[in-house]
Amino acid sequence: MINWFKYPFVRLLMPLSVGIWIGFSFLENEVSLDFEMFLLAVVTLSVSLAAVSKFVKDYSARWIFGFSLNILLILIGVLVVRIHGDDIDARNISFCDGENVNAYVARVSECPTIKEKSVKVILEMMAVRSDDSIRGSTGNVMSYFERSEKSENIRYGDVLVFFDPPDEIEPPSNPEQFDYKRYLSRKGISRLVYLRNDRWMSLGMNLSNPIYRFSYWLRDLLLGTMLKLGITGDEFSVASAILIGYDDTLPQELRDSYVAAGSMHILCVSGMHVGVVFMVFSYLLFFFDKRKRWQNLARQTILLIVVWTYALLAGLAPSILRATIMLSFVISGEMLGRKNVVLNSLAASAFLLLIANPSNLFDIGFLLSYSAVVGIVELQKPIYCVFYIKNRFIDKIWELTAVSLAAQFATSSFSIFFFNQFPLYFWLSNLFMTPISTIVIIGGMILMLLSFIPYINIAIAWIVKWMIFLMNYFVCAVENLPLSIIKGLYMNDLEFVCLVLIFVLVMMAVNLKDKRMVFASVFMLLVFGMSQLSRAVAQRKQTAFTVYSLSKGTAVDFVCGNEHVMFCDTAVFRDPQIASFSVEGHLIGEGVYKNGSLLPFDSVCFDNSYLKKRENMISFGNDLIGFYDKKACFGVELASKCHFDYFVLYGSENIDLNELMNCYIIDLLIIDNSIPEYLRKKIIKKAEDAGQKYYDVKSQGAFILEKI
Repeated sequence: MINWFKYPFVRLLMPLSVGIWIGFSFLENEVSLDFEMFLLAVVTLSVSLAAVSKFVKDYSARWIFGFSLNILLILIGVLVVRIHGDDIDARNISFCDGENVNAYVARVSECPTIKEKSVKVILEMMAVRSDDSIRGSTGNVMSYFERSEKSENIRYGDVLVFFDPPDEIEPPSNPEQFDYKRYLSRKGISRLVYLRNDRWMSLGMNLSNPIYRFSYWLRDLLLGTMLKLGITGDEFSVASAILIGYDDTLPQELRDSYVAAGSMHILCVSGMHVGVVFMVFSYLLFFFDKRKRWQNLARQTILLIVVWTYALLAGLAPSILRATIMLSFVISGEMLGRKNVVLNSLAASAFLLLIANPSNLFDIGFLLSYSAVVGIVELQKPIYCVFYIKNRFIDKIWELTAVSLAAQFATSSFSIFFFNQFPLYFWLSNLFMTPISTIVIIGGMILMLLSFIPYINIAIAWIVKWMIFLMNYFVCAVENLPLSIIKGLYMNDLEFVCLVLIFVLVMMAVNLKDKRMVFASVFMLLVFGMSQLSRAVAQRKQTAFTVYSLSKGTAVDFVCGNEHVMFCDTAVFRDPQIASFSVEGHLIGEGVYKNGSLLPFDSVCFDNSYLKKRENMISFGNDLIGFYDKKACFGVELASKCHFDYFVLYGSENIDLNELMNCYIIDLLIIDNSIPEYLRKKIIKKAEDAGQKYYDVKSQGAFILEKI
């Protein structure tokens, strides 16, 4: 049986998380919540709890207190989301609306990110100017400035004025596509603007938080120091990411290599990095006697100061703040003499972070950080004890492997659910990368401290540079191994919950030695397998025709069973990455990600078991589908017209709908997103005048015809 007295915050965290999930479900489905009623319910339950704890002494009635406490925490979770939602609404709504607004004044609220062709900046609105007045405004805007010497000089806290109205962020227009609008909305951002160099100017003011300003200044100083000491190129990019969380200069190819090797966590300043800093300074403070209360208190206080100083050096990024708060609770637990309840300290830090920002519950960094640490704390030792190895060197290798296995087991469900992939050789890469990256972190810390000492600083920088070179070389070698990363994995919400519960049940079975947990985990595994099997059976019978909504290009997909054929324009055929963000999730969900063909529209003929293409016509099942071809349209009406069930208009070429209707009878006209705006409006107007049914992909999202 679980002794909840050792883990009070674990018990409190669970109902709070449920309440936050319910609250966001209400918020995103636009279900109105009466703030006063919820507040009254919370107060009433709190008073009831106090009364129960004071007057109900019967042990058999203890469940009343527990039940009431869980309901109270669920309501608090919903209430926190409501308060958070009101704050977001206040920041999102009250700005930049109005016909006469011609200028917008905003402050740079975070350190700018320099990209290949632009500078990404989050702006906090301050005021808007109309023809006859200036009024205050609020709101956050995601902005992209044209990259130039002018935009590269933007600094945190600068006050700017720009002249283009921010646009509302569009929701995803394709099935299974990443919901960028919801992602930014949870961060309080609802508008987006792209600015050329002549559409903005600096007002020569800087309004910044002095702590953050000092942190960013210190970070830039350290980056400049590494460059001066000869750490350049890919080594500089990796060193910046590992040591202080600055990954703006990290090439995408190298980033993909670390992902494929299962070592991407090394490039993200998080719990591992804070843990290394904590470990190093714990050894340096060996002279404090932990058995003596005041010396132990002084030691833990110094360690707290050290980890928070490191967080300051790393720019106080959300990931490093999360890890620092997490470790601070663990250190505080030791200060209070509670060394064996690390899990409770982790739960306490998560509880605090969720109360402060409930959207953390859906932040993948938050979930991965906590699940990895919990996995290591609870499962590393049991995995390590599976084998007894006498050889000390091999034993250390197995110990590192056990750490990697525990963390990967804990995070695998999140990785598959959110990223649809799994690195197969994570154990091999982490076996090498963990000790080397630890050396790099320690070397980087020493370099920061001794950067002003001639010759010694160069020697340390040389060691750090070559250690990173070895890391990059090994990661690329692992990436080139066969099946280094398995892509196209998919699971639905039910299967995700099953995998998370399996991890929790296995953890409980190992620690409690309870067979019931083993049986429960086997049951959840059966539910997971049945869900996968039922979907696989349904996919074998599926038939689907999809016209995707792409910002650049056109893609039309035909699915039959576990296979698909995608026809596209020249732009997508030459560079499939143009469409991958929009279509990849849907293909994975349909189970056809790895079994398909990509063909250009201008391919004259194509035949397989379920599709036939001739010129601009495709026969798919019982439907005949046409694609616009100017050569096949005539200025006079034909006596005998070809009948199409669906007809797709695409491209930037001028389309005359009258000529089209002279040649064809069309049940449904599909207007692709690639058609220019002026031409789209013209086609829609003519279709409405002629009584022609149409589907507008730009405004309605991807067209999907499914027959399962």
